[in-house]
Amino acid sequence: MSAPPRRPILSLKARPKPPTPVGSRWKCKPCGAVVVITGGEAPEDDIRCPTCDARLGIAADFLATPPSTRVRARRVAD
Repeated sequence: MSAPPRRPILSLKARPKPPTPVGSRWKCKPCGAVVVITGGEAPEDDIRCPTCDARLGIAADFLATPPSTRVRARRVAD
């Protein structure tokens, strides 16, 4: 009989990738972080960058076709 190891043995199992958020992807102009607009936001809701908390515009400006020029983000090609 052998003694159990003093420390747990590390395993190299592959972890599942996090799912990609559904919606249109935009890049914040102030910091460059990716912002996802799902379309479920109310038109008058402020859209803020999750990284730098900059106000990028309102949801109606992002969902307009073509997007408004008042938006402080640029669309990321999928």
